[in-house]
Amino acid sequence: MPPQDSPIIFGLHPNADLTYRMNESKSMINTLVETQPKDSGGGSGKSREDEVKDKIQKELIGLLPADFIEAEVDERLEVLKGPRALPDKGKGVPLNIFLM
Repeated sequence: MPPQDSPIIFGLHPNADLTYRMNESKSMINTLVETQPKDSGGGSGKSREDEVKDKIQKELIGLLPADFIEAEVDERLEVLKGPRALPDKGKGVPLNIFLM
């Protein structure tokens, strides 16, 4: 016996199972968010969501590479070769155009 019954057995469309699982997931996430402690600390005026967003934003900005200088990238791409079957170099190679 399968661990879960198919909605077809009950005369439902297969998307009924998908809808059920989506609703259950949303309900679980909402319950988790609602049960998190609500600090009434320093009165910064920010909601918990804003604090989490700011924290994630700072982490992600630190992971970004430095801005690239187009001239340096062009020089590096001119040296890169493409697949063995293609004699082209630089911007004549589709992968190099994509990398640019």
